[in-house]
Amino acid sequence: MYQDVIHNLKIFSIIALYFPNALICNAQNLANGLKLEAELSGTASSGSYAPLWLSSNKHGKVSAFDNSAYERVGVFRTIETDSARNWKRGYGVDLMLNQHANSIFFIQQAFIEASYKKLTLSLGAKEREIELKNNELTSGGLSAGLNARPIPQARIDIDYFSFPFTRGWWKWKLRGSFGFTTDGKWQRDFAAPNTRYTSNTLYHEKALYWKFGKENATKCPLTFEIGLQMFTQFGGTAYNVDYREHIGGKQTIKMPEGPKAFWQAIFGGGRDATDFTESNNSGNMLGSYNMRLAWHGPTWEVGAYFERYFDDQSMLTVQYGIQDHLIGIDAKFPTNHFVSAATIEHMSTRNQSGAVYHDRTKSIPDKMNGKDNYYNHTIYSGWQHWGMAIGNPLITSPIYNDDGRVFFHNNRVKAWHFGLSGDPTAELHWRLFLTFTQNWGRYAAPFKEVLKQQYFMAEIGYKPHKLKGWSGRLAFALDHGDLIGNSFGTQLTIHKSFTLIK
Repeated sequence: MYQDVIHNLKIFSIIALYFPNALICNAQNLANGLKLEAELSGTASSGSYAPLWLSSNKHGKVSAFDNSAYERVGVFRTIETDSARNWKRGYGVDLMLNQHANSIFFIQQAFIEASYKKLTLSLGAKEREIELKNNELTSGGLSAGLNARPIPQARIDIDYFSFPFTRGWWKWKLRGSFGFTTDGKWQRDFAAPNTRYTSNTLYHEKALYWKFGKENATKCPLTFEIGLQMFTQFGGTAYNVDYREHIGGKQTIKMPEGPKAFWQAIFGGGRDATDFTESNNSGNMLGSYNMRLAWHGPTWEVGAYFERYFDDQSMLTVQYGIQDHLIGIDAKFPTNHFVSAATIEHMSTRNQSGAVYHDRTKSIPDKMNGKDNYYNHTIYSGWQHWGMAIGNPLITSPIYNDDGRVFFHNNRVKAWHFGLSGDPTAELHWRLFLTFTQNWGRYAAPFKEVLKQQYFMAEIGYKPHKLKGWSGRLAFALDHGDLIGNSFGTQLTIHKSFTLIK
């Protein structure tokens, strides 16, 4: 472990010391707007795990275990610093020390990016928001969320631009990226003997969104956005894989990483070593359809959104219905001293195309595409990074597994989630979460009875005008139920921001 820490420190020394200094020396304008941010956070709780909303949807910064802490320091130059220019540039390095977590030292973010008009290129690991939802109040997205540590990647984004002759009433945007996960050693250390884990897994993301309407239209400020985002885990090495019935025993599988593997990650196709009579797709492919309808008032906004998750190909069409979903309503209110924003969400992942699955055979020529087993895969360790679900945290992350399996034991969930926030004064900000869930386990290993779990959190933030750059948050949270147990906890976070070069 300490050798890894020393290795990471060497990497940090190169990135955090040499690279920004080179930028400052060679191009002074690249240093304008440079900020240093420091943060301390401590969490204390009564259960084996911290309450869910103290550790989840924080980009993996906060440990899921009880009584933990972290220290962060980072230097950032946001791309918005060059908002008046056509060419925009940004970079950042964000370092963490952790106590009672799954790593002692971690480079949380390290990225450079450049933008020209609507086009943005970025390289590295960066915390990113999810689309079409209030990121402060949502429970998270189904396919992409706020829950796990960033994945280093090379990424291209093309922001919304108009279709010809539509005068801005019909826009589209798209993105694509390739990257790699960084939790191979953690998986090896966490996994129980003879259980599956992976290392050096590659990552691919692509998305296309359309937008109809204008937020600032005089007569009808109504917008509708619809998009498709897809992800693929491919390449890397999987250990202790259970082959299907034609091959016995546990195997080590080295997944292909050549040009063909990258092509199949983008366009689908191919097969895995564990496919039996029928080929599926090479790697772990998943994604979601996302929609949002919103009315934009002069000082307020109300919207409704819908996300439909799919795993492989079975839910790409509506032949199996739309019983699984994340549907929500949110609102931003005119300035007042009581409530600034509100979110209500309902999530269901219980159906998963039905409980029956089988490939075509000579005696049964029909193929049944059910039993999807969300977030899990026969080769890869599932849709997780460093033990935290990359998607929605209400699908129980592997970090909570007492059996040492990097696997999602509970992915059939129904939930109601409520979020509120307010700004009583210019210095105070508060949030309130209340979440109720029912949990069935998974089709192959259902719980003996439906397990209920409730999550509650209240948080107050303070940003004093007289202490420029200082802010703090104090949160209290409570978990109650039979899924991950009962826990009461509190979390204190103190943040300081310094402007190094104006």
